[in-house]
Amino acid sequence: MTVDIKAGQWVLALHMPFGPYVRTMTEVLEGFAVKHWMDSYSKEEVFFVAKVQKVMPKTFVPAEPQRYEGEKISRCQVIAAFRTREAALALRDKLFAIGEEAGEAIEKEMYRRIEKFAAKKRAAAERKIRRLLPHHFPTSPAEGDAA
Repeated sequence: MTVDIKAGQWVLALHMPFGPYVRTMTEVLEGFAVKHWMDSYSKEEVFFVAKVQKVMPKTFVPAEPQRYEGEKISRCQVIAAFRTREAALALRDKLFAIGEEAGEAIEKEMYRRIEKFAAKKRAAAERKIRRLLPHHFPTSPAEGDAA
């Protein structure tokens, strides 16, 4: 689906590497439902807001931002069109916040659920290491001084 845009409007769009080239826009947007804790990209790296100067059937030319000024940009990268820059930025912030919030909640719950299991596994592994290398783990404080 191509978003209907007109000259003078502001658009919220995806930067090239995040665009819907292999996947559909629907799939790309669903991917923002959770921002994994290892994802290091910022909202500015994923999305850009541009003022539309000229619209063609498959592309548009932005007047702003300077990074893209005068370039033809594929309309498939456009998420939504707005009257104001502020409205586009607000949607960008909301969309990005949804994924961050979900990702943080998932990570927190993951660590909460794994805490007991991790402690048991860590203790078992430490016992194995102590049995494997007993000379590094004295049983009394005096033995540690004798080395």
